[in-house]
Amino acid sequence: MSLIYMLLVLFAVECKGQPTLDYRGPDEKCVCSPVVNVGTQTCNSDGISRLSRLLAEQRNITENLKKRVAQLEESISNTSSNMSDGHITTNTEPVSCPADYQKFNRTCYRFSTDKKPYSEARDTCHGEGGILATVKDEDTHNFLANHVSSTTHRNTWIGLSDLATEGLWVWDDGTLLLGQGIWGTGEPNGGRGENCAHIFPSKNYRWNDGPCSRSYNYICEIRG
Repeated sequence: MSLIYMLLVLFAVECKGQPTLDYRGPDEKCVCSPVVNVGTQTCNSDGISRLSRLLAEQRNITENLKKRVAQLEESISNTSSNMSDGHITTNTEPVSCPADYQKFNRTCYRFSTDKKPYSEARDTCHGEGGILATVKDEDTHNFLANHVSSTTHRNTWIGLSDLATEGLWVWDDGTLLLGQGIWGTGEPNGGRGENCAHIFPSKNYRWNDGPCSRSYNYICEIRG
């Protein structure tokens, strides 16, 4: 109703300045005001046409919204039905990791013994059918960091960089870093000179941003 009121106000603006007409018939008096017409007189035919078009457009918008709401309700209903029927299941198939990979939470990881620049390490992981490791929760970070701290004690690349856009950290699988991440104190702090993330023993095995050209150990990931 508020939209119709606004349209009537618009019509009133269209009519503003038009003279009031006094039409006297045999048995009636017809007065045309900017908003209300009595009898058969019109105050502004262009304004009426414009009002009609706007009302028609509003009806179309309303119909489209109703259709969209119906589609969403159907989608929600189908999802709820599938859940109640037990059609949504989790993958419980056992995960088999390639040689030299270790399993953690249905994901396989390989800790390199060689060192490479970030781009070469990433290409190596891709060549094995995986990616540089993504670390999207504390448990995964602890697993990876504990392994590094108990073996090589070296800087180790993970699959996180802001190479494409400074300050926008993106995982090797194409997803954005959400939240604060698991950075060491004061990190990331390298600006444009340090665009790749690695596990950093000097900061309690949390993340540091370093120059991508440096050769570090790296962690490949293959998902089950």
